[in-house]
Amino acid sequence: TVSESALAVQFNTSTMELTIDRKMLENLPIMQRNPFSLALLDPAVVNRYTSQRNPFFMWSSSTIDVGGSTSRQNDLLLDGAPIQIGPKGSYAPPMDAVQEFSVQQNSIDAEFGHSAGGILSLGLKSGTNTFNATLYYFGRNPMFNAVTNSVTHTPNRVRNHIWGGSLGSPVLKNKLFAFTAYEGWRSKEPRNTQRTMPTNLERTGDFSQSLNVLGGLRTIYDPWTTVFQPAANRASRTAFQNNRIPASRIDRSAARFMQDIWGPNNPGDNLAGSNNYKISYNWPMPYWNFSERADWNINDKWKMYARYSRVRTDLGSDNYANTPAVTNDNGGVMNNRSIAGDTVYLLDANTIVNFRFGFASLEDDYNAPDRAVGEKGLADFWPGNPWYKPY
Repeated sequence: TVSESALAVQFNTSTMELTIDRKMLENLPIMQRNPFSLALLDPAVVNRYTSQRNPFFMWSSSTIDVGGSTSRQNDLLLDGAPIQIGPKGSYAPPMDAVQEFSVQQNSIDAEFGHSAGGILSLGLKSGTNTFNATLYYFGRNPMFNAVTNSVTHTPNRVRNHIWGGSLGSPVLKNKLFAFTAYEGWRSKEPRNTQRTMPTNLERTGDFSQSLNVLGGLRTIYDPWTTVFQPAANRASRTAFQNNRIPASRIDRSAARFMQDIWGPNNPGDNLAGSNNYKISYNWPMPYWNFSERADWNINDKWKMYARYSRVRTDLGSDNYANTPAVTNDNGGVMNNRSIAGDTVYLLDANTIVNFRFGFASLEDDYNAPDRAVGEKGLADFWPGNPWYKPY
């Protein structure tokens, strides 16, 4: 087998560049729908991000090495405007909106001044004199698959729905064009949890039937009866009568907390009742991505474009016990915004004037606003004692 290859040498730059055009973008499968993942096609690029490279995981776009140890020191460009904020990427457009993508190593040219590593540059589509539209849907539902477990027939909770589309159109023929892209996700990742929860008797302070793993009574001692014996270097305590804590000794705030603590749903794995609560639940991923670009050919010498892009993601998990005591272990608010504008004017055959504006912002917080206790909840736990207000 004989193969041929071509090598182009540019004498006016030291940059090594890989460019992926629209045809390759249409044919290459990108499971995470993040166009910056295309950088991994370059042999000089190494992935340093250990989780899924979803477009709303803003560390994923920047945590790669380009021609060396450059993770989080690269620069991300969208239509020529920088969108990396500190060590994080911000906006990642829908795949159908991308016209071209390039990865540049050793980008020491003066036009790239914000990078200690490589340059990852995306160019978005623009409208034309003809209408061009795309629609797509990716779905995953186990009802179309073989059963997860052929013995127990355990149901599979994975549900993925990804859809979107784009529209390029003329507004004024040969003058003004628009391009719109949208993508939405409604995905669920299954998770499992097991916990040891207090029984109905224990919730009231009654431990008369609480056993240890050997079947013996798990004795509850009265801490107020502790007596230290210096000669023996030990302390002794007296057990509560009948292994029950008197109602008068239960702290009022603790009793209020117990109203939110849920009970077991199985006997447990041993005599002590370990792991007496087991359940499967979901991590939902509601996400949408919108981008709008307008191009205006003012005349033969003067052209400009403007673009507005937005991502909103509120990650959460099922409140499987229907109580504020269930923490959200997938809480995350991952939103960003990108605005850009560019104008080019041809002064003469040798001189071009180009002004470009870019704005990028992000909100990437690991919290769950819908599970926040808030001041109202704290007032419920400590009525008449607003110790928490200064905080």
